Amino acid sequence: MKYYQQKARIEYIQTKAKSKATGTPSQLAEKLDISKSTLERIIKEMKENNIPILYSRNRQSYILD
Repeated sequence: MKYYQQKARIEYIQTKAKSKATGTPSQLAEKLDISKSTLERIIKEMKENNIPILYSRNRQSYILD
């Protein structure tokens, strides 16, 4: 179950990042009902799997580069 939950979170983040609409890390963590540190681990995992995600302070959103 955990694998599918994690996969769903990653897909949600990717979808929102494509439209530059994730919000701040705190807002995104709240939307996903996870802690900010868990979100940071997910983002790190995404980067390790060659998903070009980064945070834009100007847009206050994660974006796919």
